[in-house]
Parts: sequence; structure tokens; C-alpha cells
Amino acid sequence: MAIATAPVDFEAYERPVKPTPVDGPALEALKACAELRSASLDALRALARQATLRPVGRGATVGAQGTRMDTAILVVRGRIRSVCRAPNGREISVEVFRTGDLIADFALASDAPLANDWEAVESSTLLVIPREVMMAFLRGAPDVLVAVAAGLCARLERSKQLATGIALSGVQERVVSRLVALGRQDGAPQAEGLLIRSRPTQQELANQIGACRETVSRTVSELVRQGLLTPRGRSLLVSNRLVEGLA
Repeated sequence: MAIATAPVDFEAYERPVKPTPVDGPALEALKACAELRSASLDALRALARQATLRPVGRGATVGAQGTRMDTAILVVRGRIRSVCRAPNGREISVEVFRTGDLIADFALASDAPLANDWEAVESSTLLVIPREVMMAFLRGAPDVLVAVAAGLCARLERSKQLATGIALSGVQERVVSRLVALGRQDGAPQAEGLLIRSRPTQQELANQIGACRETVSRTVSELVRQGLLTPRGRSLLVSNRLVEGLA
């Protein structure tokens, strides 16, 4: 059976697409992307000129499982997740991409169908780069290509850790491991531990570790009771005892 090729789903987008200014948000987003920092300003300007900013609403489908995409995507604002859903309704967030993250999978392996659904966790802005444009850019910037490959390897390692954690670890270990990883990735070191600036909801955390929300809720409540986690408004402090336990 043939597999359909699907561009980004724009039906749920909040605003009409506008031309992308070369020296505007697109260029600033490209300059802020870790994988692209070794590229010249002229090369980034040329890339921005051929890319398009797309606003997406919360829950909007960016790519559907089983389809193909022919673009690279840079998350300018918000969060995008890759989600695997079971027939019984259970789901797990395989990966979550945040502001500054480059998703080059679709450009590098455009012939492979998407293994999962890709959707917006919240209202987001994406920079959409056509595959041929991204590939031409990478051919002219070998240092960037190496950085992109290193990023893909790091993501593969995180996926392996997720799979082995589900198979070998209890829920509390997985909750702690995920929170420490979030703190190291997006948090701010404090004297008492790692501060996650925007703590995940219990449902988001459950989706990320392959557990049910009720079990995660009990686990988090117990860790808070023990003083190992401390809610601070919309943030969450992960104590040094938890961080050092995973060192």
C-alpha cells in the first residue's frame, strides 16, 4: 500500500502565513539554534530567505503517523512532541522539542514514513525549511552537518534510555530520572538543587515515562512530602539528593 506524503497540517493554524523577513525572527531563530552556530551569517540569511514562519495552535498536527514529510523544522517558540498511541488509548511522548530545537529527521530521511504522530503541545511558532534547501545548506556546511548528526545520536541515546527505563525501572525511578533530565536540559542550578522553570503537568510526565497519571501523582506527592521535590509557583525544585543519586 502506498504511503501518502503529507506536508505540515496547516488547518489548525492561528494566523495566515506571512512572508518571512530575512533579518527578522527567522534569522534570529536560526542564529540561536545550537546546531547552526558554526554557519556563516550569509549562509543563515540565505536559509532564512527560503524558510517560512508558521504559527500552530495547541494540539495541531504537524505530521501524521505513516505519512512522509519533506521539510526540516526549527521550533521558534513553544513545544512539539512525537507521540505514540496504542489502540487502547494509552500514549507515550517519545520526544519533546522546545524553543531552539531543530528537527531535521524529515529532511534527512524523507523517504521514511513517520513512526509517530507529531503535534503541538502548546501554541507554537515553527520555521519550516524545504528539504532541498536544508540539504543544500548542509552540503555547504560540513561542521553543521556534524553537529546535526551529533544531535540525532544524542536523541537516539535518550530514546534508548527511555525504553530501558520502562523495561527495568519502577515508576519512582523513572519519575526522578525524567525530572533530573528536564532540570539539566532546561533548568537553572540552585544551591538546593535544579530548578525546572516550567514544570510538566502530571499527565505530561506520565506520557513521557510510560506510566498512568494516577501513579505519577502518588509518586510526586510522596517525593514532595519527603522534601525531595519542592513546587515553587510554576517551577519545581529537584533536590540535590535526587540529582546526586543519578550522577
